[in-house]
Amino acid sequence: MARIRRRSRRHALRLMDSFSVQWVSCEPNILEIASRIKAHGRLSVADSWIGATAIAYGATLVHKDPEFEPFKEIPQEVLKS
Repeated sequence: MARIRRRSRRHALRLMDSFSVQWVSCEPNILEIASRIKAHGRLSVADSWIGATAIAYGATLVHKDPEFEPFKEIPQEVLKS
């Protein structure tokens, strides 16, 4: 079982490495935006952080979560089922 989990972790890492991913660390600007989002909505702390990162980097958040939709300041594209 441990060998399967190890293989799964390696596979997930290779998959992530195949995408054009930019790792983002804790930045004061993102923290400030996230706190504003969290204060004005019902998003979780994690979702507030994700939205703030999209704003700070000018990225489009692609999601299926209706809780993001009221936040027009977050560049977003909603996936339809």
